[in-house]
Amino acid sequence: MVTEPSDASVRDRAAAATSPASHGALLQLIRARSGATRQQLLAATGMSRTTLFERLDGLFQHGLIYQAGLAPNGGSRSAPGRPSEILRWDDRGRVVLVLDLGQTHARICVTTVRGQVLRMRELAVSIDVDAETYLAQAHEIGRILLTAGTDETLVGVGVGIPGPVNSRTGVLGRSTTMPQWQHYPLLERERQHWNVDVVIDNDARAFAFGEASVAGPHDTLLAVKFATGIGAGLVSAGHLLEGSDGTAGDIGHVRLSVDGPPCTCGRHGCLAAWASGAALLRQLAPVGVHQLDDIVARVAAGDAEVVAAIDQAVERLAGVLAPVVAAVNPDTLVLGGKLGRLPRVVAGLDALIRDDVSERAREHLVVSVGRLGSDGAMVGLSQRVVDLAFAPGAIDAQIAAAPAS
Repeated sequence: MVTEPSDASVRDRAAAATSPASHGALLQLIRARSGATRQQLLAATGMSRTTLFERLDGLFQHGLIYQAGLAPNGGSRSAPGRPSEILRWDDRGRVVLVLDLGQTHARICVTTVRGQVLRMRELAVSIDVDAETYLAQAHEIGRILLTAGTDETLVGVGVGIPGPVNSRTGVLGRSTTMPQWQHYPLLERERQHWNVDVVIDNDARAFAFGEASVAGPHDTLLAVKFATGIGAGLVSAGHLLEGSDGTAGDIGHVRLSVDGPPCTCGRHGCLAAWASGAALLRQLAPVGVHQLDDIVARVAAGDAEVVAAIDQAVERLAGVLAPVVAAVNPDTLVLGGKLGRLPRVVAGLDALIRDDVSERAREHLVVSVGRLGSDGAMVGLSQRVVDLAFAPGAIDAQIAAAPAS
């Protein structure tokens, strides 16, 4: 069980030099399967029987695998007349704490290591406050949720934030949505507080990673979160694009005009200033629209003024997304967030983007609402935590540091 935090990044830990015959590499192979016999592992790894059994003994002694019964009749046998034992990754009772922090709401939950939400609470709070004050509330809810479980072990914490962050270093970028967090050592403080591995990422990228986990393993997926703000994430063949300093996907600050409305970034005419949920709330306040749920309800009711505002926002968003679609040629464009999940928004973006890109770029493109609904970012953060905590290099380091007796 990985309990000690590490200063290595997700990417560094996952890519740490490790032998293909190491404990960590073998666990990764077992994790990728629903169950495997020793004979199947011998065939898959090419290890000698002695080496394989030594590695398996280490994984057993550290509680990382368990025997899950016998292979069905007719399966491979480890010895003449003896049915083979099925070995599985021991994920029983292991959980992840996820803090999905939005601009106006937070969702705090405990998940299994496979991303299933076990317990969750929502907190209505603006993130534009002092970080210590905000996190004190989130931590208390997290503590309550964790203590409500029985026979559970926390393997890590995932934190999603509505701003730029370099997930390799945990350094927060300059954010207009959470300026009071600018120099706050979030990664270090979370590690100190929980004493486990911690992953911090932008909420839209976390949403993309979650949706990619239920898409084809070789797909290229572009995900867009359209809510109070606008952000995007790109995953190709399981790899999340982070960019050089953590701002990949920050499409809300693409400038559409030099003389547009003022943006929170200090410029004028950015996509977020024209088309974000926050921009729409300012625009529609005179007609009694005060929160995103009001927009959702008014669109469903066919309110002409609100529908016109949404359509104009969708047109501007499509103008930014079409070049991205042309450049990366995704299999799927997945939409999330309260506004992104509106059927009118999905249909409008689909039609407008297809009008603006070449036939080849749109031939296999599917534009849809996220399959995980509002849980996409939580699932993505949970899976990133598990990938970090159980990376081959991390497992090898754990076993080397504390050999079982």
